[in-house]
Amino acid sequence: MENKMDKNLAAPLLGKSDSFTGDRSVVLSHKQLKNIKENPLIKELYITAIGFYPHAKHHYRERKKGINDCILIYCIDGNGTILIENKKYELEPNSFFVIPQHVAHTYWASPATPWSIYWLHFRGKRSSGFTEHFGKITTIKQSTKSRIDDRIEQFNELLTTLELGFSKENINFANLSLNSLLASFFFVETYRAAKGYRGTNPVDMAIIFMQSNINKTIKISDISDHVQLSESHLTKIFRNKTGSSPMDYFINLKMQEAIRLLISRSLKIKEVAFRLGYSDQYYFTRIFTKHIGSSPGTFTKMNKPNT
Repeated sequence: MENKMDKNLAAPLLGKSDSFTGDRSVVLSHKQLKNIKENPLIKELYITAIGFYPHAKHHYRERKKGINDCILIYCIDGNGTILIENKKYELEPNSFFVIPQHVAHTYWASPATPWSIYWLHFRGKRSSGFTEHFGKITTIKQSTKSRIDDRIEQFNELLTTLELGFSKENINFANLSLNSLLASFFFVETYRAAKGYRGTNPVDMAIIFMQSNINKTIKISDISDHVQLSESHLTKIFRNKTGSSPMDYFINLKMQEAIRLLISRSLKIKEVAFRLGYSDQYYFTRIFTKHIGSSPGTFTKMNKPNT
């Protein structure tokens, strides 16, 4: 939720407080950050500070010129407010917000129901690749398949790793794990699907339908009938989410399965084609070559499993 400034939501007059019962925080020193910037393994995306503030009454921070870090604030309980360019964003449980680098901002916990937040400061060249997820509230809908506990566990693991000390191994592990943590926020549906949880939106339903019919020949009309949308509407929303048309996506699923069968099962090309619903081996070979970049025979020779 966002709205213009109003008197009822004015920032508290209290100063910043960063001491809360049960709080955890780690801030990396200039020397540690210098070493990270010289480490090719992690220098393009790394943590500068991370923490957890439970029931953070009187929590308040104002930065009139912003800072060099992107700041992720993940509210798991209570409420709080983020102010950017005279717009207020109200965080509620299971919602998060990323404040971009170099942007003036103020944020504070609700006096009546102070938030409990996990927070993360990060930077690096690759952080700019996530900007479409910045500057807006994203709510993670709570359900038995939401993986909220998994995400919190990831946050705690990063914290614990850095609390154990700043050895090179700990620094590398925490910052490589940062990629997975950010992915859990920015690609929520995929994060759930990775554990076998499928959404009920039409695109997910279409992909499940494709997977269950990988050995058949189906048309776009079959898929659109299954999800109860017109072909044009399905194609539009499918392309918006996946970057591909439904039929191209289906063919790519088939080709990935073809690779698995050729390599792990050592099947002949004709057998693979038949298993994937292609009655014509030569047509299958043309499709495979177009999508994979080499013929099935050449691909198999170049990717023989080690014995």
